[in-house]
Amino acid sequence: MKRKSLITALIAAVSACTLALSGCGSGTSAAAKVDESKPQSGGDLVVVRSSDATSLIPTVSSENLDIWVVELIYEPLFLPKADGSGVEPAVADKYEESSDHLTWTFHIRDGVTFSDGTPITSKDVKFSLEKASDPSAPFNFTNSSIASIETPSDDTVVIKTKTPWTPLLSDLAISSNGIVPADYGGKTAEEFAEHPIGSGPFKFDSWTKGQDLKLVKNDKYRIKGKPYLDSVTFRVVPDDNTRALQIQGGQADINEFPPYSSIKTLKKAKNVTVKAFESSRVDYLTFNTTKAPFDDVHFRRAISYAIDRKALNSATLYGNGEVAGAYLTPALWAHADKLKNMISFDLDKAKEELKQSKYPNGTTVELATESGNANHSSMAQIIQENLNKIGIKVTIKQMDGATKTDAMLNANYDMGFSYCTTDIIDPDEIIRFVADYNGGSKAMYSHYKNEEISKLADEAASTSDQSKRQELYTQIQQIWNDESPSAALFYSPAMYSWNSRVHGFSVYATGNYDLANTWVSRQ
Repeated sequence: MKRKSLITALIAAVSACTLALSGCGSGTSAAAKVDESKPQSGGDLVVVRSSDATSLIPTVSSENLDIWVVELIYEPLFLPKADGSGVEPAVADKYEESSDHLTWTFHIRDGVTFSDGTPITSKDVKFSLEKASDPSAPFNFTNSSIASIETPSDDTVVIKTKTPWTPLLSDLAISSNGIVPADYGGKTAEEFAEHPIGSGPFKFDSWTKGQDLKLVKNDKYRIKGKPYLDSVTFRVVPDDNTRALQIQGGQADINEFPPYSSIKTLKKAKNVTVKAFESSRVDYLTFNTTKAPFDDVHFRRAISYAIDRKALNSATLYGNGEVAGAYLTPALWAHADKLKNMISFDLDKAKEELKQSKYPNGTTVELATESGNANHSSMAQIIQENLNKIGIKVTIKQMDGATKTDAMLNANYDMGFSYCTTDIIDPDEIIRFVADYNGGSKAMYSHYKNEEISKLADEAASTSDQSKRQELYTQIQQIWNDESPSAALFYSPAMYSWNSRVHGFSVYATGNYDLANTWVSRQ
């Protein structure tokens, strides 16, 4: 693979986003005196979020709210680099690739252990990768190239692939391939989930579901002196305004996704920092293609054409995002900026598509939104107005985050908001996750099936010729555009706010937090 081209494109894309969008609020004079070059150890961090995680087993969930916690508890063989330029060693510290590109030999880092002190061996790696490859695992598709896993010694793992597989190192760095103890340490999966063990910078402490999930420092972490924090607590606070007030009042430290409507006010607040991190996030309006009227491609296309994405960007992101075209994030080199008949706001085309559907006079549909989410509320009202112009009436149904996710995953909805970020630096994951039914989320909860997309994705991953891969990925994005299982809305930054006592906090373009290097001043 032409890694240099991928790196250049990714860094250029995310750097442009950062320059355009980043901004910080004012801090106290005390905060300004803190020497950022001398991190302080100790302290407890509280992260407030709109919804709770659902599982802490790496192979179970496809939701970011789970993934971002899972990545703190477990580590895979490799990890994505912060700048998106490649991967770096984690549980493994080196590897060799055979000349035919079918055999990869990985060496487990000397002295690396689980948080309970048990050494990690090749048996743990083999068990973890096989669990992640199980057909029931959401991200099993990332391991679809693996033909066999061998363990010639305790510190050596040999992976053989079915064909040459360019994204393998990136695939191995995904959170679902986090290393767990073989056979879950003699426990059932259910028992292990109650008190999970990994080798990440933090370890599980407690979880009151729907309220607080607490992690504490892993004092056996492979990087000496890290993490700096004693603990991290993820607290569920569904209301956007309440989360903002808790950051300003010091009851919480980091706020996931403050609404864009609050950004100007937050930037003026004392003791608060606000930043839009470079991001691979893409927001969608997803359709349940298994039920009428969304089983009709013309009906789906009518809705997609009717959506005023500029109005959404203005009203929801306050102009901080970019109107979406192709579904693949511009943060990856395979993004197609030009497609035939690219769908964008066009009421005339929307009406033409509706006339070709089984519902030429429109009908009534339901839009699932997350309760307490100000962005969802604004988006829903705009889409309701947009679709009313072509004769489609929209009723808005609010649900708590977990209920909404469950409804979409099980096809118990009409249409709903969704979003994704890439967890690896290669396009392979998101290409499959959003468009391939076998890609972990049933094609971004649309339950859309297209065998041609699956075949093209496999072909693209099997070649190291980046220009050929680009061609194949463009074909996939064209099919998705024409079939419209979802409507890509906008590309948005990752917006966070935090109390000025927090230092070293960052969010990667892949979406995960860097909390191993985060610390709090305790003056």
